[in-house]
Amino acid sequence: MPLDEFDRKIIHSLQEDARMPVAQVAERTALSATPVSRRIKRLEDDGVILGYQPVLNARRLGFELDAYVLINLDGHSDANISRFEQAIQDNPYVIACHAVTGDMDYLVHVIARDVEHLSQITLKSLVRIPGVRDVKSIIVLETIKDARALPLE
Repeated sequence: MPLDEFDRKIIHSLQEDARMPVAQVAERTALSATPVSRRIKRLEDDGVILGYQPVLNARRLGFELDAYVLINLDGHSDANISRFEQAIQDNPYVIACHAVTGDMDYLVHVIARDVEHLSQITLKSLVRIPGVRDVKSIIVLETIKDARALPLE
């Protein structure tokens, strides 16, 4: 969907603060509140804006460890993939999962309280999903960049 200058300014403002009042967004875009409200509604209806949610501090909530788990399946049947993807959906410690190219089938982003908790998640949950063949874990030592705002060109 092509975005004009006003759409980009609206999205940029909402990416900075999704709770920003429409009047403040209007101020930043040099439009009045009514057209800004209509544009926001259109961006939501068109699926450009998918929703609004708070950004939580995982460490403050007790999740000290951030890890990525690379997973290979032993076969790529529909049933195997379905079973795996459902197990991933059901696991509350998996915060993202991507099917990837290369040596592994999936890249799974996991949060855990500590290394022991990561071990439990991996050994008692991920490894035991029927059809999982290989699992490799990567523990994040330091996050250099964690941008949530998308570039608007």
